[in-house]
Amino acid sequence: MRIWHQSFSDLNIVPIYRATLARHAEAVLPPGDSVVLHGLRPGTYGHDVAPIHAIRHRYLEYLNEAQIVEAALAAERAGYDAFALGCFFDPALRTVRSLVDIPCLGLSETCMLVACSLGQRFGMVSLEASQRAQHDELARLYGLRDRLAGVVAMQPPIDEYSLEGGEGTARPLVDAFHAACGRLVEMGAEVVIPGDGFLNEFVWRQGLKASHGALVMDALGTLFRYAQFMVGARASIGLQVSRIGHYARPPAAMLAEARRAAGAVDVAESSFSGTARHAE
Repeated sequence: MRIWHQSFSDLNIVPIYRATLARHAEAVLPPGDSVVLHGLRPGTYGHDVAPIHAIRHRYLEYLNEAQIVEAALAAERAGYDAFALGCFFDPALRTVRSLVDIPCLGLSETCMLVACSLGQRFGMVSLEASQRAQHDELARLYGLRDRLAGVVAMQPPIDEYSLEGGEGTARPLVDAFHAACGRLVEMGAEVVIPGDGFLNEFVWRQGLKASHGALVMDALGTLFRYAQFMVGARASIGLQVSRIGHYARPPAAMLAEARRAAGAVDVAESSFSGTARHAE
């Protein structure tokens, strides 16, 4: 089984995050199953522009969502068994599910659904306060707003690149994360979800599995295992995305004509960051 992991960051400029993801996937999946890492195209962000600061602007987020769509199409063409979207805003998730047959999993939706099996209410730790609205909006979209105890931001606020430091910079971040967890527990959370991929991998490197009595979910590990489950469920009992309503797929001729008119072209797997062609 091969799972295409798609980040919403440029994996070429975040070596610690990329290396952690690779170790993490190997640690949680059985031999024979693999996660192949992919990021957005090299140069999508600069060293001075963190993803969290770019995608707060809707047009820039829209441009990057187009890359996600092309990545999902490339994943199916290349024979991958699942497409795992490793961004907590689940960008373009509805679109990719409407286009390909392989299971497409969103990080936020997956973690929220699994959290409902682990505790009555869950909370999320964000990097900064601006992320709260999007987490809250997704919880409402997925029908889980009543299960969301709240979203608490790290204090002081950080961005993804703040988590690329060595272990010498870890202690203040660990303390800030525990403080955020404490606030969530006071709000009624029984399960805490690190609400950013970089934050989750930092927490995983530190071995943090509980805080203030609450379970700290391994978000990326959950995504990888859930993708594995969905591949097996599709093969063994025929579970697949519904094609009526929300995820209706356009007829092939209509899709081809629309892509031609829009100037959309197939994107090769090697065009994405983090692949063998672009790895540092």
